[in-house]
Amino acid sequence: MATIVVVLAIAGLFASLTTATLGVGGGLLVMPMLALFFPARLIIAATLPMFLANAIVTFWIYRHTFRTRRVWWVLPGIIIGIMGGTGIVAHLSEELLRMVIGGVAVFFLLFTVLGGVLLKKQAAFPVWVGVPLSLVAGVVSTLSNIGGTLLSPYVLSENAPPVYFVGGMSFLYLVMTALKMVTFSLTGLLHWSEIGMAVPSILTIILGARTGQYLHKKINVRYFRWVVLGVVAVSSVLLLVSP
Repeated sequence: MATIVVVLAIAGLFASLTTATLGVGGGLLVMPMLALFFPARLIIAATLPMFLANAIVTFWIYRHTFRTRRVWWVLPGIIIGIMGGTGIVAHLSEELLRMVIGGVAVFFLLFTVLGGVLLKKQAAFPVWVGVPLSLVAGVVSTLSNIGGTLLSPYVLSENAPPVYFVGGMSFLYLVMTALKMVTFSLTGLLHWSEIGMAVPSILTIILGARTGQYLHKKINVRYFRWVVLGVVAVSSVLLLVSP
C-alpha cells in the first residue's frame, strides 16, 4: 500500500509536469513505466484518481484559455467509447493488457510524428474526423489511460495558440478521467477505498503543474517533447519484449 502511494505521488509529479508543459503526454509517459513493475489492471484503475486530480489542477490553471470548437465534436464519441471500453478492460488478461499499454504507447509515438508532419505542412484534420477518432480514443483510454493523446493532433490542427491547445486538452482529460472514475466504480474495477491512495499525489501534481506552466512560457517545448518521447520509447519497447 505504502509503495503504491509513493509511486502514485512520483507519477503525479511527472504526469502533471508533462501535461502542463505540452498539453499532452502525462499518461503516455507514466503508464508504460508503471506497467513494467505493477499489474496492468491495478495501475489502470489506481492511477485514475491521480489523473483526475492532475486534470482538475491543469484545467484550473488554464481555465481561461479553453476556447476550441473541436473539443465539442469529440465529447459524444469519448463518452460512448469509454462506456464500451470499460467492459473490455474487465475481461482482458494481465499479459494482454501489458501488451496493449506498450503497443498503444508505440502507436502514439508514431502518431505524434505524423501529427507533427501534418502541422508543418499546415494540413488540418477535417472537423468530422473527430467523431470516429473520439470513439477510438475513448476505448483506448479505458485500456491504457493514454487515449487522450490520440486527440491531440486533431485539436492542435485548429491552429489555436499553444496556450489554448493546453486549455482544450486539459478539459478533455478532465471529462475522460471523471467518466472513467464512474464507469470503473460501477463495474468493480475501482473501489472507493483506493481513491485515498492518490491523495498524497495532489501536492506533487500541483508542484508539477506549476512547474510545467512556467516551462511552457520559458522554454522551447520541442526539446522537452523529445525527452518525453525518448523515455516513452524505451519503456514501451521494454514493456513489449519483457516476459
